[in-house]
Amino acid sequence: MSEIESSISNEAIGKSGGDRILAAFAGNSVAANLTMLVMLIGGFFAWKNLTTQVFPTLDLGVASISVPYPGATPSEVEEGITRRLEEAILGIDGVDRVRSTAIENYGVVSAELKDRVDVVKVRNDIETAVDRLADFPPLDAENPDVVIAETVSDVMALVVSSEGSEMELRKGAELLEQALLALPSISLVSMDGARDYEIAIEVSEEALRRYDLSMSQVAPAVRESSLNLSAGELRTDAGDLLLRTNAKRVSGREFEDVVLRASPDGSILRLRDVARIRDGFADLDLINQFQGRQSVVVKVQKSETEDAIGIAADIRAMLNTFEPPQGIDVAVLSDQTVLIESRISLLVKNGLLGFVLVFLFLVLMLDLRLAIWVAMGVPISFLGAFLFFDAFDVNINMISLFGLIIVIGVVVDDAVVVGENIAAERELGRTGALASINGVKGVFAPVFVGVLTTMVAFGALALVSGTFGQIMRDASIVVVVVLTMSLVEAFFILPAHLAHPGNWSRYPLDVLQQRIGNGVNRFRDEWLVPKIARAVSRRWLAMLAWLGLILVAFALVTFGAVKFVFFPALESDRIGAQLTFPIGTPFEITRAAAETIAEAATEVNARSGNTAFESTLVTIGGRISLGTGGPGGAAGSTFASHIASVQIQLNSDSIRKQSAAELERLWRAEVGVIPGTESLSFQSDFIGGGSSVDYELSHQNDASLLRAIEVFKTEIQTIEGMTELQDSSNPGKRQYDIELTRAGEAAGLSPADIARQLRQHFFGEEVHRIQRGRQELKVMVRYPRDQRNSTRDLMNVRIRLADGTEAPLSTMARTIESRSYSEINRVDGRRIVSVSGKVDTEVTTPTDATSIIDTTVIPGLVRDFPGLRVDKSGFSREQTQDLASILSAFVFALLIMYALLAAELKSYVQPLIIAAGIPAGVAGAIIGHLLLGYDISFISIFGMVALTGVVVNDSLVMIDRYNNIRRTTALTSADAIVLASQRRFRAIFLTTATTSLGLAPMLFERSISAQFLIPMAVSLAIGILFASVVILFIVPALVAIVEEDLYPFFLRHVNPSAEKQASAPVR
Repeated sequence: MSEIESSISNEAIGKSGGDRILAAFAGNSVAANLTMLVMLIGGFFAWKNLTTQVFPTLDLGVASISVPYPGATPSEVEEGITRRLEEAILGIDGVDRVRSTAIENYGVVSAELKDRVDVVKVRNDIETAVDRLADFPPLDAENPDVVIAETVSDVMALVVSSEGSEMELRKGAELLEQALLALPSISLVSMDGARDYEIAIEVSEEALRRYDLSMSQVAPAVRESSLNLSAGELRTDAGDLLLRTNAKRVSGREFEDVVLRASPDGSILRLRDVARIRDGFADLDLINQFQGRQSVVVKVQKSETEDAIGIAADIRAMLNTFEPPQGIDVAVLSDQTVLIESRISLLVKNGLLGFVLVFLFLVLMLDLRLAIWVAMGVPISFLGAFLFFDAFDVNINMISLFGLIIVIGVVVDDAVVVGENIAAERELGRTGALASINGVKGVFAPVFVGVLTTMVAFGALALVSGTFGQIMRDASIVVVVVLTMSLVEAFFILPAHLAHPGNWSRYPLDVLQQRIGNGVNRFRDEWLVPKIARAVSRRWLAMLAWLGLILVAFALVTFGAVKFVFFPALESDRIGAQLTFPIGTPFEITRAAAETIAEAATEVNARSGNTAFESTLVTIGGRISLGTGGPGGAAGSTFASHIASVQIQLNSDSIRKQSAAELERLWRAEVGVIPGTESLSFQSDFIGGGSSVDYELSHQNDASLLRAIEVFKTEIQTIEGMTELQDSSNPGKRQYDIELTRAGEAAGLSPADIARQLRQHFFGEEVHRIQRGRQELKVMVRYPRDQRNSTRDLMNVRIRLADGTEAPLSTMARTIESRSYSEINRVDGRRIVSVSGKVDTEVTTPTDATSIIDTTVIPGLVRDFPGLRVDKSGFSREQTQDLASILSAFVFALLIMYALLAAELKSYVQPLIIAAGIPAGVAGAIIGHLLLGYDISFISIFGMVALTGVVVNDSLVMIDRYNNIRRTTALTSADAIVLASQRRFRAIFLTTATTSLGLAPMLFERSISAQFLIPMAVSLAIGILFASVVILFIVPALVAIVEEDLYPFFLRHVNPSAEKQASAPVR
């Protein structure tokens, strides 16, 4: 029998199964080491297999129904598409809210789903409801497409540029696209900034009249000339033969010989005789330039299960061997993995530095063996946690790493307490496993319950609904799993390693440790304990000081000295400008404005020493989304003559001198005001860059609604810091409503005849869709463009009458000019107009701006416009819902924590004393934000939750020691709590120091990329310093107040018969 095993007595082991398990591991170093190796080695391989991305993938919780309606106005789309779809799906179980948008040529209805519903069932119910609609979709509209929105993240955007033709550029981009899709790791590749292929068959009015044709004759002839059609089988004695007509045409040249008319004399009129056939691109204006050269963007995206780092590595390897056609250049426009790797390396660097600081501190304070094995709790717990990441659907991202950094200092707390207690047992003369077992048993309950309360606090955050809950879910799970592994390490691995006899510290380390230990003890005994005793004797004054600290801290937030920004801006590596003119604005006006914006960017870069910007992408006639990799994933791209975007790729923050936000402000100032724009917005945020303030207004009377919107915007504009204010009631294109004259009616025409013929001439008639490679292209028959660009062209259109003759449109119909909205939005069946704006957080916060609007603007607006409804939307609505959910989760967590503490302490009152440190810690965190100049955000809140766990752990250990002293000695409660503070000071000091040191590198990180996470470090590192003071001074004072003042008062005046029990601790 070994020395370790022989040191275990039956008394030490105890009778319970838990005690026997603890003893089995403490006395069996082989079992402990094997457990440790499984966690280390298994965790390492599990970590290597985890995917990597910037942010966790979000479940968008939206089912969308989209219906293309080519040639339709927003009003037509609303009437024929969105309203009918809304009526069909409103009331479906699992649907929380229905939104719809009708724009020119397109309608989409989005059903926002309730949390935790069966998404597949809801989708099936929506499809069934849509299928039941009679006469849907309308004529000329395409079939509805029902999809559950899924987030895809951009990995890399490549840009293909050329000085050659558009066709050469497109072919080069397609070669790159094919090369990317050939890589096994890539499944999602898309192309942006290029017009779709189209075969346009343009027939002039002159040709139609010359050959006595109409569009109604040309279009069917083209449609019927291109098909693959089976004609059945021919059964012969030699076998069966398939009969097939194979006349599919896939190029413009193949359409040239389509027969339009065959005369009795044998002459044939072919399509090439009457039409110009262009096999080219869609009829829209689009310029997409990278560094001044015409370009196409090829984006590589990833699904939730794919690894961004691996995909990027494969792309880089492919680019090294890819040979584009002559005159074509390929460059990396944006690489999200650079951002991923740089920010992950930043977090890892700070985490390692924090670990080193914690280890060095432990070496100075503890025996080398104890310091090493306590510090080893960090890698053991971390790698052990990796074993379970996949099971909980957690990958490597900024949020999960953020969770790991939070617990670097926290994870050693339980090991410190256990190790310290084992060391205390050794000082009492016990050796080997006996000291380890007694040491673990002595603090098992408070340590276990203390860590469990921390896990409850973080676990509650995983239950928060909305975007916040989804974003922080990974961090919550990481913290809970790591803390679970830390308990395994502290209770089953650490005792076995500390059971071996002897110390490892040698000269001069042991001398240094002894001097530091003596200095700490002198500080405790000669300065701290007398101060604690004085706080206990003046306990009511101490309580008033505690209340004062809390009131001052919360007043700092209430009166704006410390701002609250729910979702802080996370700096991107890109700045974008989005330009919108009134719909229908000529392309050349948009182009001139976009070029002005691009020139302003060049000027800003020059003033910055040409170190700020790496490249520029200008898109005129559209917007290309390069994605952000953030929680929302990548958005789609849109094209129209009145919109443009300029996107600047920044140099790394080690090269440029200014932050992205500073460069954005300089660029905005350089651009100034562009006349005639509907909106001009800039964005430099990685996430959180949408509207800061967003409201929806609705009213049954359109005129009243428009007046209310103008008043609302005027009032909001007066709020200091409000920028980029806009609404969705922008007028659409000018339109001509065509009405038949009496002459038209007398000629036998109907509105449908007029509409159909005008559509054929101007919009065109789609006669085919052809699959050519990976691309689908349309075959359109229409007028040439030069006959579709003036009112004269419209009025001179020849309308075919019922008797086969023709007459100009001007003689058959009249035009009435009107104008509708550019888009029509609806929510739950109500037509609404959105009003949104951004807030300059240097001046105010979205929370403050929203509060002003809710309390001062909206009440007066509703009073002045009876029947007006104003609701929060977008970011404002989400923030309100998320804050309510956080509050509910926090209350739930507090109740569970109280129950755990009350059960462990067998007291209803002592958990409340323990909780006294929580508001003081939060107050310290608030003051820390003030001193270091940071706003409070949800990242700060997360740090405060971690702080709650540390405070409860330290307070619980002290109260547990106090109860033991009261049970085993005749000391008064005041003397007992002072003694408990003295004996637990070292553990509190160690946990406070390790927690703060673990976060110190992050706290003093100057990198621009780290600013997003620093508030968390402020909350925990600064808050724990304040909380520790409260634990050491206020908790003893509160114990004395309850035990010495309140409880005796209760006995004397409320329940005199129980006075004889006053010597026991309060229950």
